[in-house]
Amino acid sequence: MADEGQAVSSTNLLILGVIGGLILVYLSTVNATIGPLFACLGGVCAILWGSDAIRRVASYGLGTGVPSIGYMSLGAGCVAALTGLAVGAQFNLVIAGPVLALVFGCIIGLIIAVVAKKIVGMKIPVLERCTTELAGAAALSVVAFSAAIAGSIDFTPILNNVVATGFIALLFILNTMAIQHPYNACLGPNEDQVRTLKCAASTAFLSMIIVGICTIPLGHSAWLLVVVVGLIGWIIAFRSFVQASYEAAASVKWSGLWPKTED
Repeated sequence: MADEGQAVSSTNLLILGVIGGLILVYLSTVNATIGPLFACLGGVCAILWGSDAIRRVASYGLGTGVPSIGYMSLGAGCVAALTGLAVGAQFNLVIAGPVLALVFGCIIGLIIAVVAKKIVGMKIPVLERCTTELAGAAALSVVAFSAAIAGSIDFTPILNNVVATGFIALLFILNTMAIQHPYNACLGPNEDQVRTLKCAASTAFLSMIIVGICTIPLGHSAWLLVVVVGLIGWIIAFRSFVQASYEAAASVKWSGLWPKTED
């Protein structure tokens, strides 16, 4: 899908995801109170980027492959996130962990796309770029939310507080839904990029709320700040999405609740 047909350039969203996401992830190390908030906002940036990437690649089909490519990309993203952080820690370059995770995610995504195109025979022109972006966004979103929960970008705290506790499984499902749901919910003849991105913002902030709740057992004082900011962001984004849906609809009818008994 060409950029001229979009209200928001895919390049601008890539910059938001990569630059904005990485900066906010690194700001998570500022202090224990506001750091997790920055990390979660970095995850929001990555989810917006990933949602647009999945929109561009899935628009070439009927939309039935949206959940599939979403789960596939988050699988690659989880592997890339943990690998990047582990490699950084192994060479005493903790600061490089998030960047390595992003790079590994993009590499895995590109390999998947090449296999899908050259071997499976998928004829999607933007497959390589979009799958690369999608896996990179997935990896960055996992790193961001993991840093928020663990309170660090170091691999050891993330291993102990995110992987060992099972939160990594939650992040796999949570981030998959946050990235793939917007286009899956909005696709159709009158799908609009801005409306889909508004839905993506709502799912990203909703995920942020859940991540904030996940930090409570670990004793982080920032959980309330993360939840409150996430709730405010979700209300604003979801309200905007609903308004955009009303504006795009020919008419809106209340159909009532489902019947108590089957006819």
